[in-house]
Amino acid sequence: MTSESSIKRDMVKSMHEGGGYARRFEDQYTVGTYDMILIPLGLPAFFAEVKIIKDHVFGPTPRQAIELQRIIDAAGQSGHVIAVMIGWKDGVFYFSRPKMRINRIDCFSVTTSDMPFYKQLTLYYYSQKGQPK
Repeated sequence: MTSESSIKRDMVKSMHEGGGYARRFEDQYTVGTYDMILIPLGLPAFFAEVKIIKDHVFGPTPRQAIELQRIIDAAGQSGHVIAVMIGWKDGVFYFSRPKMRINRIDCFSVTTSDMPFYKQLTLYYYSQKGQPK
């Protein structure tokens, strides 16, 4: 069984290999803190909450939802910072704007585990911006 910790470790490795930056935030005493900051080379910073999808639905805790909404509010329309929920199931990543209940079929996903996470995050960014991939 794959752990959330090992998934995040692999995400950080992929970000570094792609020339970007990644950092995990894990503190059992800080309630509601998102899991990671991800910065693809030349793109905005992503504040991400990562969840293993057990069925078809995932989402943040109520406190994480508040923190992610604060990030969205502070960023405004600047596009410099992006809050994102990232689900993982069977080797596939699912990307979504934060909301309490996210069905993986409504998410952006390349539906393959062969593409590095770094590239998938970049494709998600461009899919949200309507820019060429």
